[in-house]
Amino acid sequence: MLQKIRHIQKLEVQLKKKFDMKDLREVKKILDVEISRDRSTSRLRLSQNYVLEMLERFNMVESRRVTTPLAGHFRLSSSQCLNS
Repeated sequence: MLQKIRHIQKLEVQLKKKFDMKDLREVKKILDVEISRDRSTSRLRLSQNYVLEMLERFNMVESRRVTTPLAGHFRLSSSQCLNS
């Protein structure tokens, strides 16, 4: 776990060199997408009110809903991170 924290800190330093930024801690909402985290099940939930507004606008609120979970085997690795 300590290694992951150090990796995140290193990434923060790299980003701060390129961008004017500050750490606002855990994100709750970005670009009108609400984000909630369930640490006990390691799940993130994204909720976008804009989608609901569009469904209402086009009378599609009662349309069939489906979930789009990320496949269980799918993992992001540090090698996929930008280095520059």
